[in-house]
Amino acid sequence: MKAKKTKGFKKNLSFYRINFSFQPPYQLVFDGNFIKQMLDHNVDLDKQLFKHTKAKIWKHTTICVLRELTSLQHLFPRVFKYAQGLSKINCKHIEGVSPAECLLDIVKPKPEFGGDNNYFWICTQDDELRSNLLQIDHVPVCYLFQNNLFEMAEPSRTCKMRIKSLKEIKYLPNEQEKQIIMPIKKEIKQQQAEKRMEKERKLAQELAIKIKKPAKGPNPLSVKKKLGKVTKSIKKRRHKIKNKKSRRSNKQGVNNEIIEQNS
Repeated sequence: MKAKKTKGFKKNLSFYRINFSFQPPYQLVFDGNFIKQMLDHNVDLDKQLFKHTKAKIWKHTTICVLRELTSLQHLFPRVFKYAQGLSKINCKHIEGVSPAECLLDIVKPKPEFGGDNNYFWICTQDDELRSNLLQIDHVPVCYLFQNNLFEMAEPSRTCKMRIKSLKEIKYLPNEQEKQIIMPIKKEIKQQQAEKRMEKERKLAQELAIKIKKPAKGPNPLSVKKKLGKVTKSIKKRRHKIKNKKSRRSNKQGVNNEIIEQNS
């Protein structure tokens, strides 16, 4: 499970780095819920963050979050003490607002300051606040998964679709460019087809030339096989037997003639 989560964290971090120019040192903003969860379960956050990012981390909280924790310091003294040790972001909420409203406000681009992103990671255990923050494209939202594993939430589907459409507008050709490109593409395809046809013609011509084959040996069926020593001796014996029979028959014929003459 941990291996899968670390892969997911690195994938989400690379998405924000590529599309929204997040660069180290990364700036994390904690709310009271996240600090309490981290302290209750003794999470070594610095170790996990270095393992994930291999970069410097700056940890912050806001004045509105600290104002809420001061009112609850008798209940959560450790949380208040830890928040006091963090650097404070001046959220400029003079009258004071709730921590959720404060965190949503500091991540929104300010037109009076040029509309630039603040490049904050918001760390919270509040589900409602996380869902609201994910509607803002450029905000990485972090939380503790199963009480001790630091995780970054996956960007929303609308954010991914918006980034995809922006990339298509930026890199893909528009209608005017398509009208210029299409005839050039057709010409290139025709040239490629002609080259292919020429190669095929050359191959056909080369294959049509008759190649002289080397002379073959005689037909094996028309050539007598060489006789071995055993077959030669058998043939000699048969020939001798035939000769003996013919001689006997000749002698008998001569004797019969002499007898007939004498009689």
